[in-house]
Amino acid sequence: MWNHRFESIVRNHLPHLDTETPLTPDLLLSAHGLDSMGVFGLITDLEEAYALTLPDEAVVPANFATPRTVWDMLLPLVPLGHDEPAG
Repeated sequence: MWNHRFESIVRNHLPHLDTETPLTPDLLLSAHGLDSMGVFGLITDLEEAYALTLPDEAVVPANFATPRTVWDMLLPLVPLGHDEPAG
């Protein structure tokens, strides 16, 4: 599973997700307010937090559908030590 940093970053880009609702792996991000502009902000925040650059081929809508798809796309690119699990 993902770490606290990832969850915090994703939550910051979901204006329609209240703090009481858990960020589940299959939560539809678009249903909670992530639009195309939000995706660009999310990419920027993830790149800064994890000290990486997402390759152009990774920036496709399918990779930003749910927390699981974002994490699965991101994890192979994350430098060691930046992917510690939550909790």
